[in-house]
Amino acid sequence: MANRICKSLRTKKSYIPALQDADFLREQDPYLQYFCVKTLHAVGPDDDMVCPGSCGIERTCFQALVKPALA
Repeated sequence: MANRICKSLRTKKSYIPALQDADFLREQDPYLQYFCVKTLHAVGPDDDMVCPGSCGIERTCFQALVKPALA
């Protein structure tokens, strides 16, 4: 599942280890403001909105948080 999370997706919660649970970037939280570290805004480099539900492998700017293991 970690290979489906973009490594550029962030929220303020990303910088507070005590608040990070296993799903803090997998599930969209309506109370959090997400941003991209490439643009430092809520819009990514491809001019689309940033959130866990839309920052997936289908986007051109996506980079996996964890590289898939080679078989």
